[in-house]
Amino acid sequence: MVRKLLGEESGQALIEYGLIAVVFVLVAVGGLSTLAPMFSKGLGGVVQALDLPGIEAPTSTAFLSIKDDFLMRLQAFYDKNGHWPRTWGDFAFTDIGLNPKDWESAVEGIYWGSHGSEVGLANKKGDNLQIYVNNLKGERLKLYDGWNIWCQAGSSACYYHRIEPGNEVDIRTLVVVKE
Repeated sequence: MVRKLLGEESGQALIEYGLIAVVFVLVAVGGLSTLAPMFSKGLGGVVQALDLPGIEAPTSTAFLSIKDDFLMRLQAFYDKNGHWPRTWGDFAFTDIGLNPKDWESAVEGIYWGSHGSEVGLANKKGDNLQIYVNNLKGERLKLYDGWNIWCQAGSSACYYHRIEPGNEVDIRTLVVVKE
């Protein structure tokens, strides 16, 4: 009888230990998934700080906030005035409340420009930056000098080189590489 009770208690203890192990694993996985983006961002900052040519550092997500801000400003201008902002010279920036001087050089490794209802993300001939992005099929595309990725106000879609069906890209995959 004593053995029977001890045997049942020992089996119960195994179940309790197993449940504790499962809870521990769940907490560990949750903690790692929380810390992984911070580790990745930190590692990207180290790579960018080293400024090594040809090393691909993860692009920060700050460029997504900049893109969204541009698109919000374009849409707000249209909503207020009934037409899109001007597309030439400093007006492309001043019409939407931005200082053109702030956008003369690359911001987050990208040259920015507004053009009516779109914001363009580009690199420039002669800079040491290359931009890559994946299309919706997962294929990696290189943004050639003078080309843009175009994102439209009032839409979540962004396009490679030209706004037309089949040119859609996943803007979250954008990477800037120093060469």
